[in-house]
Amino acid sequence: MTPDDPPEAAVLQAVRCLYDGLSERYEEDRARWLQVAGGPAEAAMHEDLAAVLRPGARVLAAGCGTGALAREILRLEPAVDLTLLDASTAMLAQSGDIGMRRVVGDVMELPFPDDAFDIVVSAWVIETVAVPARAVEEYLRVLAPGGLVVYTFCSLPDRWWTRAATSHLRARVNRSYAGDFIPSERIPWHDCARSHLVRFRGGLTSEVALGKCCSVDEALLPTGSHRISAERNGKRR
Repeated sequence: MTPDDPPEAAVLQAVRCLYDGLSERYEEDRARWLQVAGGPAEAAMHEDLAAVLRPGARVLAAGCGTGALAREILRLEPAVDLTLLDASTAMLAQSGDIGMRRVVGDVMELPFPDDAFDIVVSAWVIETVAVPARAVEEYLRVLAPGGLVVYTFCSLPDRWWTRAATSHLRARVNRSYAGDFIPSERIPWHDCARSHLVRFRGGLTSEVALGKCCSVDEALLPTGSHRISAERNGKRR
């Protein structure tokens, strides 16, 4: 790192060092998170994946961590062409049992050409990067036409009483895992026939699916009223 490096580089380096240190116990911590808060959102992700996975599909697990989600993908469809990417070499080392391609890289600058994957999946990643929308833009860039991006993330509840009830948990996630809870106005998604946003645990966690046609440019983000409708109606594709 040098004084001339962009702020995003400093965030990436800090998060990489943090997760290098967490790698040995991350599987246990992740299981606890799913039990406490993240389980319903990740179950929705599994449902979306089960609907689109097929033999030979080119799948990118972006920010794969220790490989828990990658193992679930292979359970659902063993014959996919799977690539695992993470910024932490220590986390990637924990996925050594998965006989697939592993790449060290930043989700905000994916080292892949345009249209390289049929499915991009990312669990609990975008809230740990400096610019969440840029990561999602990269997911869409490497997605092939007709493909699907699916991601879960920590989101900030809209209702004050839910924020109050979850303040301790949110502070712990932020302190221990560099996870920010993304407010509604900053959630990167696009409201169209190929997308959905579903919120869980009073808005504490969210799951999004996007098609290649979607854009998450801030000037085009849906309004808050779209998000309220998506949460209330459990909008799905």
